Amino acid sequence: MIQPRIESPLSDGYAILRWEPDTQLFRKEPYDYTYHFYECEDTGERFVTPELANLNTAQVYNQHREKHSILFPEQIRAMRERYDLTAARMSLFLGLGANQYRHYEDGEVPSASTANLLRLASNPSTFRGMVEEKRTELRPNEYLKLVGRLLELIDQEGVSHRVGGFLIRSTPPTAVEEPDQYTGYVTPDAEKFAELVLFFFNYLDNLFKVRLLKLLFYSDFYHYRLTARAITGQRYRAVQHGPVPQEYGQRLQEMVQRGQLTAGFHPSLVQSDNGAPVLAYKAARKPNMDVFSESERHVLAVVLQRLGRKSRREIEDLSHEEKAWQDNEAQKNVISYQTYAYDLNALRLA
Repeated sequence: MIQPRIESPLSDGYAILRWEPDTQLFRKEPYDYTYHFYECEDTGERFVTPELANLNTAQVYNQHREKHSILFPEQIRAMRERYDLTAARMSLFLGLGANQYRHYEDGEVPSASTANLLRLASNPSTFRGMVEEKRTELRPNEYLKLVGRLLELIDQEGVSHRVGGFLIRSTPPTAVEEPDQYTGYVTPDAEKFAELVLFFFNYLDNLFKVRLLKLLFYSDFYHYRLTARAITGQRYRAVQHGPVPQEYGQRLQEMVQRGQLTAGFHPSLVQSDNGAPVLAYKAARKPNMDVFSESERHVLAVVLQRLGRKSRREIEDLSHEEKAWQDNEAQKNVISYQTYAYDLNALRLA
């Protein structure tokens, strides 16, 4: 985990974490990012640790993938799991080296031609054609099982058929949002959002909507600040009371319908602007912390410790001091993680 101050390998003293705007060329294209480094207090020399090198590189790779519509590692892994295949088999169908698909799952950025191939393969109808080309290299049972799986997925996406001379298409499932700078370069994850909400309701008393939404914002943006990846992939919009997840009301209501939260009007509190009763939520169960990575659990602990006991007014005022809110509130814009996560006043590293 990134530390604001470490022992310097260049002297007997310490090194301080610094960061500054920079531009890096990747595949002949320039990308602006926030360069992180340690500066030795004694010598003034700069160096980076493996953690900082990964953070710096991830920012550039994220932007390159977004610009060229290249699948992110989690999407590449999810595609293979959706087809119920090994990485070696995916490499076979795509005509890649034996272990190459696994490298893409681990973060290697594919070339433009391979990126297009991966995007095509994410469509089960197109991928079935790739499977047919390799049919002779498959065992009969393996082929039948895979084709059956692909036909199920194709059917789930909706099929066209004619009724009385008209072309009718059944409604496909809701499309999954593509990762971008406004999702923190991860696919929005409803399960992690729900467990994050439950985490704060389980650990904090008298938690109402405004405080909760600010804690969600700081959790997502602070994790991005450390790793160049959000936790939940929620898009946050700057509104009057600070940053809030888009469609948060719908998300909380869905949790009530699933039995994860209970909801009811508070017996005595009313809203200050219109006198309406305050809707209060409570956790119906404990959070499942297994859905979070080690770095995500670290961030939740930091946010809980440093911001969890703040009053509504205190945490709202803190959010109003963030450039993420100041630059976007007038137009109610969605906030870019890449632009604003490295300038969080309430959760500074140093």
